Amino acid sequence: MKKLLLYAGVVFLFASLAIAQTTFSPTVMEITCPAEINYDFGNEPLDIPFNVSGVPGAFWLVINTHGKANEIVGVSNGFLGWHYVDKIDTTVYVSGRYQREIGDVDISWDGTNSDGEKVPEDTYIYYLWAYDDKNPLQKVTNFVPTSQCWDSPQNVIVTHNGQGMPLEKPFIFGNRFHHTCVDDITWKRFGTAYKWEIGSNPEDLNNLETTWMPFYVDRKFQTNYDYGGPVLMPGDYTKYAHCSTHYPSKTATLMLWTFVPGGDATYDPDWFGWDQDLEWESIVGSGPASERPTVYNNPDGSEPYIYGQQSGFHLFDREWDLMYVANWDGDMVFRKMLHEWYMPDDNNTRGDPNACITNMFTRGNNLWQVSCTLSCLQEMIDTTKLLVDPDDDEDYIKWQNWNGDYFLDRFFWEDSDQPWACIDAVTAEYQVPNAALDNELFALYFRGTPTRIKTPGRALTLLTQDGTGVTDVLSFGGNQIPPHNNFQLVDNGSQYDGIYPPTPEERIEGLDGNHGVWFIAFDSAGGKIVPGEVEPGIEETAQAAYALKQNAPNPFNPTTTIGFTLAEAGDVSIDIYNVAGQKVDTLVSGFMETGSHSVVWNASRFSAGVYFYTIKSGNFTKTMKMTLLK
Repeated sequence: MKKLLLYAGVVFLFASLAIAQTTFSPTVMEITCPAEINYDFGNEPLDIPFNVSGVPGAFWLVINTHGKANEIVGVSNGFLGWHYVDKIDTTVYVSGRYQREIGDVDISWDGTNSDGEKVPEDTYIYYLWAYDDKNPLQKVTNFVPTSQCWDSPQNVIVTHNGQGMPLEKPFIFGNRFHHTCVDDITWKRFGTAYKWEIGSNPEDLNNLETTWMPFYVDRKFQTNYDYGGPVLMPGDYTKYAHCSTHYPSKTATLMLWTFVPGGDATYDPDWFGWDQDLEWESIVGSGPASERPTVYNNPDGSEPYIYGQQSGFHLFDREWDLMYVANWDGDMVFRKMLHEWYMPDDNNTRGDPNACITNMFTRGNNLWQVSCTLSCLQEMIDTTKLLVDPDDDEDYIKWQNWNGDYFLDRFFWEDSDQPWACIDAVTAEYQVPNAALDNELFALYFRGTPTRIKTPGRALTLLTQDGTGVTDVLSFGGNQIPPHNNFQLVDNGSQYDGIYPPTPEERIEGLDGNHGVWFIAFDSAGGKIVPGEVEPGIEETAQAAYALKQNAPNPFNPTTTIGFTLAEAGDVSIDIYNVAGQKVDTLVSGFMETGSHSVVWNASRFSAGVYFYTIKSGNFTKTMKMTLLK
């Protein structure tokens, strides 16, 4: 993950209760590695050095091409032609699984691709991806619901403030899914939107902030209204939009609300409106597929458009896999059928032709991960040209995975009654609707629990930047595998960076399985491998790359130690800042030699709270967070 230099020292819309309580304070994983490494591409392997802090875990090394995107045009390969890439750099090597402890470690690459053939001497990008596979999941909250396996996400973790700065404490924001509603319990009412600040006491219901949308007075949604997951308005997090559907007329629209903490949300009837009808199609079989169209935005709140999907699940007589884009002025930008999701010749026994888009996720730059609950197809699309001309869909698909990738295959077994069918609308052999991207564009997919799969059991599947599978067995410590799909990632450089899955198999007593969010640490990082002579001692030099470590202990009272590494001798400063951005102390200011160092901060004269420490040396600058207790 790209470690960010500043944090937003802001308090979100609501004030937390100032009471003594047990907070959620995880230990994050951080990988620090050289930005550039020389390699002579000879017979000796390259040792890629890096430092691990926080927690140990399972690691993978990925090698991608660099600067070759324009040479890779419309390439299909793999078993059954499962893998398609177009004008992106591609993965040439994926390592096996390595276990690495905290400290200075390395992983070797012998200069070959995944088939064992030597790669050409050239510049490559290397990535390290890791997660904590030993420690049990840590509870984040008991009170935030997750989606059912077959539905689109009803919430998102917001990682930046309305001005684009990373939040000190990200928060979970969403609408209450109708299956989790209890009408006589205020915080569970149908029509409730909620916010939960990560870091709050997981057991304290007072930390859940809600607002109620009085438009939704009847939970009998098949004869009235229902809604999908919401997105916050960039620059003004008091406002949010979601898609509302009206069952009797089979129509839908976007609605804009103002979040009123502890009260009724206010609706803007002049924004978008039912006159810009988002007409949807469906045939009532086991239920309309488009009943809860979700809208999407970047977790950092920067996306200037509202993206949405309306799938045609159970619609047999026409194509209906619609993506639409609106703006925050309340105008439709475009509507477009994603034709690749229409599969009239698919081998499924039910004859379902529409693959049913159920999830979209982005990290910006108009790149969207698109996935489906009941389809083998997963893809990355680029909407840059579509925003200018919706008919200009040349090159908009960057990569696709179909049956044959050995990770997310369906109906692959020899005696299947629908061999290699892509759409599974009946048995739900694979539940893979939810995908999330980290800052390095690694994609995580939830995989459900079909009875006949190559690697049994629920797990997360990891794909590289071009969709190549890394592993499909990302189970968590203690074999606690989430039963649902709506997990999220935090990757904004805060002390809460990690994977956030829903409630594990061990249900929370007194709550159903649709409640609860948990945490497990992960990180990713990378750099360039460039042709060049490997000088004697290069490993030792690389090990001494610039690094700033998490202070220990943290939280602390009153002293804590800050470790750091200098790649070059020079002037160094380490300053302490409060949450208002004011410098309150200086720990280091002067010349220091290359190597590892540490400094102790005695905070006995400072009040309890959150502080930030920033190191500056040459062109290296980094900021991290710490918490002082009293």
